[in-house]
Amino acid sequence: MFIRTHIYKNTFRDSVYLMRLSSLVRGLEGVAGAEVIVGTGHNKKFLQAGGLWTEEMAAADANDLIIAVRAADLGVVEAGIKRVLEELNRAADRGSQAGEYVPRTFETALKQLPGANLALISLPGRYVKREADKILDAGLHLMIFSDNVSLEDEVALKMKAVEKGLLVMGPDCGTAIISGVPLAFANEVHRGGIGIVAAAGTGLQEVSTQIHNLGEGVSHGIGTGGRDIKVAVGGMMMLQGIKALQTDPDTKVIVLVSKPPEPLVADRVLAAAKECGKPVVACFMGGDPAKISAAGCIPAATLKEAAQIAVAVLRDKNIDQAGPVPAVAEEIIEAAKRKLGSGQRYLRALYSGGTLAYETMVILRDTLGTVHSNLALEGGAVLADVYRSRGHTVIDFGEDEFTQGRLHPMIDPTLRNQRLVAEAGDPETAVILFDLVLGYSAHPDPAGETARAVALAKEKAAADGREIVFVASVCGTDSDFQGQSGQVAKLTEAGVTVLASNADAALFVRELLRGRESEMDKIAELLRQGPKVVNLGLEDFALNLKEKGAAVIHVRWSPPALGNDDLLSLLHKLK
Repeated sequence: MFIRTHIYKNTFRDSVYLMRLSSLVRGLEGVAGAEVIVGTGHNKKFLQAGGLWTEEMAAADANDLIIAVRAADLGVVEAGIKRVLEELNRAADRGSQAGEYVPRTFETALKQLPGANLALISLPGRYVKREADKILDAGLHLMIFSDNVSLEDEVALKMKAVEKGLLVMGPDCGTAIISGVPLAFANEVHRGGIGIVAAAGTGLQEVSTQIHNLGEGVSHGIGTGGRDIKVAVGGMMMLQGIKALQTDPDTKVIVLVSKPPEPLVADRVLAAAKECGKPVVACFMGGDPAKISAAGCIPAATLKEAAQIAVAVLRDKNIDQAGPVPAVAEEIIEAAKRKLGSGQRYLRALYSGGTLAYETMVILRDTLGTVHSNLALEGGAVLADVYRSRGHTVIDFGEDEFTQGRLHPMIDPTLRNQRLVAEAGDPETAVILFDLVLGYSAHPDPAGETARAVALAKEKAAADGREIVFVASVCGTDSDFQGQSGQVAKLTEAGVTVLASNADAALFVRELLRGRESEMDKIAELLRQGPKVVNLGLEDFALNLKEKGAAVIHVRWSPPALGNDDLLSLLHKLK
């Protein structure tokens, strides 16, 4: 293998542009590996781990770009580097030919856009605090898409924002809608009377698109970043968001969306909701609905239900909460069950939206038992190796371990689709569940890409005499440039069962897999795992097992009722 490096000095490009450029080069015939990446120390370690290191890289710093290409043919390597340089130079030429002045600092930009009132930051996390302080001091609201911002910096920025009467949406805030304008990963939805405050990016997307598809609209969607509901942050932006929507004349109903806030934060948020004077629907996924009801708010168990309730309240109708499974799905569930063999019993859920993955885990945990994941959830189990599924598995491909040096799966579903095909090779896989998230900045045709992966997965399973059930939901609207209906049609044509919401998809899977762990499955589990023994009687048996290193506990048993048969008979009758 040949590896060649080119250092492009004193050049900065945003991470999404560089990752798209990297993907382009990886797609060239004969290229075994490629990265176009900023020359930070962290990124150099990433290149070393990925087998793309050369000594020339040591001279690069955070102001430089590193271009690294690996291939078996030296000509392919050189062609790959040449292609990257052509793309970088072409981008520079486009900028100069456009004749439009591009400011290099926030201060200059502010002069170019008089009256600016919001800044959107998607810089590397270590640079955020410095720029964000300047932005807040200038009196602008702020949305921080960036992650890897310290908790200490987040608290300081939000405290400053509260003092100045401003919003800081984020860090790690992927979605917002302000006065109908979508920011970052947002969808094209109707404007209307329902306002949303969410510490969950795809949660905001799912609720807003469900509202749109029910025929209503969103006044504003305020993201807070996921850490806002922790005690350290104190729900500062949740509270700011509620106050903002309370005074907003266009907002008639408020929806709150998050994982369960820490208790002190929940108390503060629900107290503010109770006092705001407007109907509030709260979806704290997996949280205590009684606590929400006690605060005078309306609890929603799922994101879809939150949208349904908000629409019903807006229309001044009776609340029609979601049923367990859509009635039309029953015959489909039975047909799906008939496809599965006796050894197929596990779910493999592969998500691009972290909130949607979490919602699925909440829905499934009481029925399917232990669910393994790279997300933390009470009652769940953390995967030791995120690249290998175990039992029922739910994976969020938007987590850091999958996005380091790669595009988010909403932008590039390649890694998720590769895993989808791989899971079809496991004879215990029964169902593969996944989401598609449409909207601005997302992949232009995720269904087309995923349908091809589904076809490969079907072929892989069929070669082993098996069928797999594929289930999905598509978060989006027909107003999104990808078009929800067209995306659903492509998946349906590929043999995927597509449900109207993520909650519906999870409930469908729950019913499909309910009770599949038969008595024979339990025997198979014993044979696979080996015995863990409770020994009653001869202590020698326990001692022998211990010598073999087996898990064993000995019970120092004695006859009940002191061995008296009459008393023993009486005890049996009392049971």
